[in-house]
Amino acid sequence: MDKFVINLSKDRSNETVAILKLDDQQITSHKKIKMDKCYESSKTENKLTGTASNTISKNTMSMEDESLDTLPVESPNKSTLSKPIIDTNRDPCQGKENAYYLLSNGFGPYQPKNYDFPKRGGRKFRSEWFISFPWLEYSPSKDSAYCFYCRAFPSNKSDITFISEGFRQWSKACFKSFPKHEQSVPHKESSTKIAGYNEAKQSGSIINKVNTQYKQEVAENREYLKCVLETLLFCARQGIAIRGHRENEESQNKGNFQELLNLRSRDNDIIRRYFTEKEKNFRYVSGEYLNEFLGYMANIVIRDIVDNVLIANIFSIIVDETQDLSRHEQVAIILRYVNNDFSPIEAFLGFYKVESTDGLTLSLLIKNVLISNGLQLKCLRGQCYDGAASMRGAYKGVQSRIKEENPLALYVHCNAHILNLCLVDLSKQISHVRSVFGTLSTLHNFINASSKRQAVFDNMRSKLNMKMGDGPSTLKGLSDTRWSCRIDALESLIFNYQVVIDSLENISENDSIHGSDANSLLKSMKTFEFLFCVNFFRDIMSITNILSKYLQSSNIDYSSVQHMTKATIQELSNMRCEDKFDMIWSKANVMRIDNEICSPILSRKSKVPKKLGGGLKQNENCNVKDHYKINIYFQVLDTIISDMKERFKENDIHILNCMQDIIVNEPTKFTSFQDVSTMYGFNESELKAETKIFNRMYRSLNTENTIQSKIKYMRSGDNAIGFPTLAKLYKLFLTIPSNSAACERSFSCLRRLKNYLRSTMGQSRLNHLGILQIERERSLNINNDEVIKQFDSSTIPRRLKFNNF
Repeated sequence: MDKFVINLSKDRSNETVAILKLDDQQITSHKKIKMDKCYESSKTENKLTGTASNTISKNTMSMEDESLDTLPVESPNKSTLSKPIIDTNRDPCQGKENAYYLLSNGFGPYQPKNYDFPKRGGRKFRSEWFISFPWLEYSPSKDSAYCFYCRAFPSNKSDITFISEGFRQWSKACFKSFPKHEQSVPHKESSTKIAGYNEAKQSGSIINKVNTQYKQEVAENREYLKCVLETLLFCARQGIAIRGHRENEESQNKGNFQELLNLRSRDNDIIRRYFTEKEKNFRYVSGEYLNEFLGYMANIVIRDIVDNVLIANIFSIIVDETQDLSRHEQVAIILRYVNNDFSPIEAFLGFYKVESTDGLTLSLLIKNVLISNGLQLKCLRGQCYDGAASMRGAYKGVQSRIKEENPLALYVHCNAHILNLCLVDLSKQISHVRSVFGTLSTLHNFINASSKRQAVFDNMRSKLNMKMGDGPSTLKGLSDTRWSCRIDALESLIFNYQVVIDSLENISENDSIHGSDANSLLKSMKTFEFLFCVNFFRDIMSITNILSKYLQSSNIDYSSVQHMTKATIQELSNMRCEDKFDMIWSKANVMRIDNEICSPILSRKSKVPKKLGGGLKQNENCNVKDHYKINIYFQVLDTIISDMKERFKENDIHILNCMQDIIVNEPTKFTSFQDVSTMYGFNESELKAETKIFNRMYRSLNTENTIQSKIKYMRSGDNAIGFPTLAKLYKLFLTIPSNSAACERSFSCLRRLKNYLRSTMGQSRLNHLGILQIERERSLNINNDEVIKQFDSSTIPRRLKFNNF
C-alpha cells in the first residue's frame, strides 16, 4: 500500500475534515504497523457490512449502530474524537471491474456510515439510504452514489450513472431516482445474478454440482469395472472356465465368472447395483469385453517381462511344441534372463499356433515373436530345445538357422530329455527290461479298462487292510514323455504286489471273458525273474529319478548339471559290485518266499547256429545266480552307464567349460581367458585382473569353492560394481539354459486350459489365459487403473464414463 488517506475529524460540530496523505516510505516503523492494524480492522468490518448488504436481511439493521471506519486520536485536550478511515481500494470510483473482484473476495457495497457527508446545494448524502437501498454505495472522493449490483454484473442497458459517472442529485435521490433505478429491468437482472452468485457460493454452482455428480459417477464406474477385472483375473489365474453354456436370465448356471459376481454382490454394493440390479444398462460382462480385458492384462505381464529382459541386456530362449486337444500344434516360448541379484528367471512369453513344425517355420516364428516384443536377436546368447530333428538339425534345424544370424546363440540339448532318452533306450534294448515294463503297462491297462476289475482290485486292498495313506492306492501307467512315470509304476507294483496277484487270481477264476488275460499276467508276474528285475530296476530308477528332478529346475546352471550328472553315473558304477547284487537278490528271494513262487532256474541253453561257428551262448559252468548277475544285472548297468556318458557328451561345450574354468578353478587356464574374451568381446587383461582380485577376496572369507558360493559372494555388497567385467561373465554363464522343463510345465497348463469342455477356445484367448496363469506372480501385481486407462483410451466409444477429463 503506497498511500493511506486518513480523514481526521478534530471536531464533529464544526464539520472540518483534514485529509492527510502520507507516503509509506515516510512512515516510521511503529506508525506503519499501527496503521496496518487499523486498515485490517476496517477491511474486516467493511467485509461484514458488505455481506450483510448482499443478503438483504435483518443483519443489516443489526450492524447499523456499529462504529466503523473510526480511529481514536488524542487531541491537545486529550479528549477522544471519531476519525473515519476512507478505504480507497473499495471506493466505487475505481471502476466497475473492481466491483466483481470485491464481490468474489467477500466484500459488499461500500457504505461508510459514520462519515460526515459534504453538502451540495444545501443537500447531502444520508446514511439512512443504505438501509432502504442495500445495493447503494458511496464514493467519498467524488461525493457520488453508485449501484454495487449493477457495477458487479453490468448489462448493455444498465444506467451508466450508477455504474461509472456517479449520482449526485440528492434532492431526487430517495423519492425518485433510487426507487426508479431499483425497479429497472437491468438492475433486477443484476440483483438476480447477485442472489444466484451468493447462493452458489454457499451451496455450489450448477457447474460445480454437475461436475461433482460426474466425478462421483466416474468413480463408481471405475470401482465397478475394477470389481469385474478382479473377478476375471481370479478365474484366469486359477485356470477355471470363465463363461457358461448359457448366460441368459433363465439360466441356472451362468458360468464361473458371472456366478462369482453374483456371490460378491451380496457384500459389495457397487456390484449389486451395477450387475445384479442393472442400475446401468451396460455391464461389460459379454465374451467380447472379457477377451479385451484379458488381452490388456496379458499385455501388461508381457511388457513387464520384456522390460526386465531389456534391463538384463542378454537373454536365452527355450522352445518346445506339442499338440492340443483340437489337434493344433502349439509352440511354447520361454525367455531366460538373469536379474541384478544374479538369479536366473524363466518367463513364459506365450503359446503360438503353427501349421508346420519344420525348422524354417519355427525359426521364423521365434524371430517374429522377439521382434514384435522389441527384443533384438543379437542379444540372444543361448537356445535350448528337445532332440527333435527340426530343432537340433545341424543344417536346417532351428538352432542352425538362428546361429547363422547370431553365432553367439549357443545351442543346448535339454538335459532332462537326454536322461529320458537314456531310460527309453534301456527299456528297448535289453529284453529283460522290455519284458518287465511291457508287463507293467499291460497290467495297468487291464485293471483300469474295466470298472469291475478295478472294483476287484479295491476289494482286495480292503481285505488286506490296506488304507489310502499307507502307499500308492492305484497302479501307475507308463509313458515315454512322463519322466518320473517308471519309478512311480515300479513303486506302486511292489507295494501292491500281493493285491495284484490276488486280484488276477480272482479274475482268472470268475471272469469267463478276460480270465485268460489275467492268467497270462499271473504267469508273467509269478516268476523270480520278474521279482528280481522289478527290485533291480526300482533301485536304478530311484537314482536316475533324483537326477531327473534336479535337471528340471529352472535355477540350475551348466556347472551344476555337469557335477550332478557325473555323480549319478558314479553312483550307478558303484552298484556294479557283488554286495549290491546280493542285496537285490535277497529282496527278490524274500518276496518269492512270501508269495510262494518257485525258485529260479536256468532257461534252456541256446546254441549258436553252425554256419556261424556253433556252440553255446552261455557258459556251461554258469549257475543261476551268476546268470542273473552277468546277463541281467551287469548288462543293464553297463548299458545305462555307457548310454549316459555318450549322450551327455553332446552338451560338453568348450566355451562353457572355459567360463566354468574362470569362475571356479584356480589357477585358471590361459586359453580359457583367451577363448572367452575373443568370443564375447571382453577385455582379456581386465578379466584376468578382476578374476585374481575377486578370488583372493573370496578365499579370505570362504573355504568352499563352488559356483553357487561364488555367485552368492558376488551378489553381496557392491562386488558387482567393483568387478564389472567378471559380473558380466557370471550373468552370461547363468543365462545359458540347461533344460526345457519350463515348456513342459506350460504344456501341463495347456491341458488344463483347453480341455474337452473348452476345445473351441480361440488362440488369442488361450494365449492370454496361459500367460496370466503361468505367470501368476506377475499377474497378481496387475494395476487395474492401467487396464481401465487402456480400455477407455480405445477408439471405440464406451457407454460408461471412466475418465474425469
